[in-house]
Amino acid sequence: MDKEILFEDLKQPQDLFLLKDHLRELYRLIERRYISVDFSATPTFDCDEGDIFKITLTGNITGITLKNAYQGRTITIIFLQDAIGSRTVAGWASNVKLAGAAFTVTSTASVYSAITLTYTGSVWVEVARSLDIR
Repeated sequence: MDKEILFEDLKQPQDLFLLKDHLRELYRLIERRYISVDFSATPTFDCDEGDIFKITLTGNITGITLKNAYQGRTITIIFLQDAIGSRTVAGWASNVKLAGAAFTVTSTASVYSAITLTYTGSVWVEVARSLDIR
């Protein structure tokens, strides 16, 4: 949004279209967006695209990238084991601080695991995890 719009500036019909575009952009910025991420051994979760991510594990994850974060941003990543199961998730960046031990997804086929992280401006801090979600 590159121009501030004031109510008293809305004089022409085309001004309403500009306002509509600004409102759409504002909504995009504040809504909780659910994004399905294609499997990769090294997935990237882009905070500009969403804040709830789901990835189906069809192989092992060996590295995770979290990008375009800002201070106070909270994201949730949902991992779903495929029909085979026993997939692993590893390779969190050094600026991801996990509670206690490593985050180990449930290995049972077709079962969910989830982690919620908040960005402090320099590190991601785990605020919640859920395992063995059926």
